[in-house]
Amino acid sequence: MEESKKKFLIQNGIDVEKGIENTMDFETYNELLLDFCESFPQDVNKFNQFKLSGDMVNYEIIVHALKSNCRTLGFMSTGEMFYQHELASKQNDINYVSEHYNELINEVNRVYKILTNYKAMV
Repeated sequence: MEESKKKFLIQNGIDVEKGIENTMDFETYNELLLDFCESFPQDVNKFNQFKLSGDMVNYEIIVHALKSNCRTLGFMSTGEMFYQHELASKQNDINYVSEHYNELINEVNRVYKILTNYKAMV
């Protein structure tokens, strides 16, 4: 089962080896990935609310956390997108956030689909 889970993630562009390296072993990686799957919708809802209200301070905090979680778990391109939003929010650049928000939401939806399909494999 472990190999089929790894293969599924790799096929979806996830750097599983980096994730395992960051979390020590596959068992820990798997546990953290499942936890991330559970918290992801709430975190997305939070950053969406902060964006809608123009609260760049709290937007920065949540996208920073999501960036770190994504990078730790091997979702490198997603982590980079969150990083760009983090940098923009630090500069209070709501224009960048707004202009690139749909790209981020599309990526978030892609990642959530991967996570839910992964969770169904457990």
